[in-house]
Amino acid sequence: MLAITKAAEKGVIMEPYLVFSDIDGTLVIDHQIVTPFTKRVIRELQQRDVIFYIATGRMYNLGKVIARQINDDARIIASNGAVFENEQGSVQHHLGHAALKAAYEITQSDLRLSAHFFTTDAAYYTREIPRFVARDAGNLTSMGAEINYDSVAGLDSLLAMSDQIINGIIVCQGTLALLASVKQRLGEQDVMSLSSSGPDNIELIPKGIDKATAIRQIQTLHGIDADHTFVFGDGQNDLGMLQAAKYSVAMGNALPEVKAVANYVTESNVNDGVAKFLQKHFELSLSDSEVGL
Repeated sequence: MLAITKAAEKGVIMEPYLVFSDIDGTLVIDHQIVTPFTKRVIRELQQRDVIFYIATGRMYNLGKVIARQINDDARIIASNGAVFENEQGSVQHHLGHAALKAAYEITQSDLRLSAHFFTTDAAYYTREIPRFVARDAGNLTSMGAEINYDSVAGLDSLLAMSDQIINGIIVCQGTLALLASVKQRLGEQDVMSLSSSGPDNIELIPKGIDKATAIRQIQTLHGIDADHTFVFGDGQNDLGMLQAAKYSVAMGNALPEVKAVANYVTESNVNDGVAKFLQKHFELSLSDSEVGL
């Protein structure tokens, strides 16, 4: 375990590390707030050659609002790995025609199902704006989030946007059995990757893509291996990326299966679990005035 030395505290740059943190249930409280303590810990590490990323299922513009609460150096993996920032700009993957067609048609077969598709800055819905999207956008619009909404007029109009749509989600108002059946039917078509951020949804991701694929590309880009990588998460869509780091950390409020995969467990998101783990590992000493920044 590498601790920050007194020499590093005097300004000597330590060995580089990567840190990736999920947002909801992990980095923030109330789906939108990065606490002053968490900001200070991250900023302190950034000054010591640690590269910090948020890694979220949210669309890019919603993730950007969270990252900018920290500073302009906080980088973004969005849409479950389908979008991520690097030194040259950003990398984007798209669901594609086959995935869009499969998701649209399966949700038209049952009124209890609705599909929602996302670009970096817009949401398209088949029945209604999903509650969680409206919640996040409502909370974050006042903080600078720029999100547009529109209904899907039909399959042809959806396919016409295939070069823009990055990921999606199917929300189920029915039983768990219905959701499981839909997930199985989509999986059998093998045209996209599937995950979940909650018990009532299926996340639609470009085939072969998840948060872990983005993390591994970023590790390669920076020449930083898994032994120098931290990952924090709480949900099912964090399982893959937890396996891309030596320091895989589940939140105290994480699902049991997430804790089973992780190498460490920290405190909950409402108790600054991410910041406390990093502070302890790197032996950061912060004054009361610094924590309040």
